[in-house]
Amino acid sequence: MKFILLALVLLIASCKPTRVADKELLRQDRENKELELVYLQEIREAQKNNDRDAYEFYFREYIKVPRLKIPEWMKEDPQYFEGGESVKY
Repeated sequence: MKFILLALVLLIASCKPTRVADKELLRQDRENKELELVYLQEIREAQKNNDRDAYEFYFREYIKVPRLKIPEWMKEDPQYFEGGESVKY
């Protein structure tokens, strides 16, 4: 009985940090994707206005945004942000 209780406590204790880490990964991924959307909008505006300097600046910034590798199973989480759905070309 003590072994089962100990195993259950260890299982519960080991799951909590993973959930926090998963949520943090999803939060960071969403922030990155939202930043990409801002840069893409600025790039489009620069193209529309023939502003090469602005285009180059925002393109360089866009490239710097980290792309996080999100496991497929995490994409089912309600907090997962697909990104790109508000992009209009």
